[in-house]
Parts: sequence; C-alpha cells; structure tokens
Amino acid sequence: MKRRALALTVILFSNTVFAQPARSGRIFGTQISATTIDLFSDFQCPHCKALYEQTLRPLIENYAKKGRVYLVEHYYPLPGHPYAVPAACYACAADRIGKYEQVCDVLFKKQDEWSRTGNVDEAVCSVLTPAEAKQVRALAKDPSVMAEVRKDALLGQTLKISGTPTMLIAHAGKTVTVGEVSYAILTRYLDSLR
Repeated sequence: MKRRALALTVILFSNTVFAQPARSGRIFGTQISATTIDLFSDFQCPHCKALYEQTLRPLIENYAKKGRVYLVEHYYPLPGHPYAVPAACYACAADRIGKYEQVCDVLFKKQDEWSRTGNVDEAVCSVLTPAEAKQVRALAKDPSVMAEVRKDALLGQTLKISGTPTMLIAHAGKTVTVGEVSYAILTRYLDSLR
C-alpha cells in the first residue's frame, strides 16, 4: 500500500514538484510525453558515470529529443562522496549560464581525476571561457545554488532513493524504479510502453 501511495505521489507531482525551470539544461524532451523519467544522480558515482556515458547520451538523442520521453536530471550527491556536493553546485551554476551539458560531460569524463584530487574547479573550468568560469565560480558559492542542490537531495530522500543512479520511470499511472541499466535494456522497456 505504501509503495502504491509513493508511486501515485511520484506520478501526481512529476510535473510540478520535479519540474525545473524551462531553460534548464537538466531537462530533455517535452512535458507532454507519455513517459517521464526522473533521474537522481551523483557526479562522483562511478555507476552514474557509466549510465551517463553508455545509456543517457543515446537516450537523450533518440528518445528525449524526439519527444518520446521527458527526462529530468536531479542532483543527488551521496554522503560518502566528499566532492559530490561541490560538483553538483558547479553543475547547477553552469546550468544557470547555459553550460550544464558541457560541465556535466567534463565532470563525468574527468571523474577519476577530480574525485582523487578534489579539484572540481579545474575540471569544470577547463570547458569554460575565462568569463564563464568567473561567473560559474561565483554562482557555485551562491546560497540559492546550494538550496537548489539541497532541494533535489531532499526530494530524493522523500522518495526513499537509496543509491545512485536511480531512475523513476512514470507511464500510464505506473512508476517503475530502475538503477544502472544498459541502453538496450532500457529502450526495450520504453518501447514496450507504447
């Protein structure tokens, strides 16, 4: 019964609670898609990196950009990852200047390096102009950015997200929870929802 109530909550609020600003780079697809995917991810998580590189990129191109799914990425830094919160803050800051995708790419591409050294700034700013880097550095320290990251984390906690990556896939009144999954398996499932 609790699971059904949670699933119903996810479905009812997926377009309101989960919704991000219209210009956000964390949103792909159209809100009127029959299927919504809410992804809770941690930039320092190796499983999130694998999902991003092997599954999300083609999913965005072949499903979200073609209106077949509505994908929203949520920041969900795990407590065991000491640099996950700063990485999420940098990504959130980059989103505000329209550079989310580039920063997200480099955070996952250089994850091994900055996870070891803690130098998130160097990784992020490597894909920005000096002016953009200055803007992102300032925004990453802005309390509203931290509040946005906390809001996503709190949402994940409320939904009992226990690890990353976690996708909540909502379609026709039902929500399925999926972790790290291959593109082939995910698309087979999505195609079955038609």
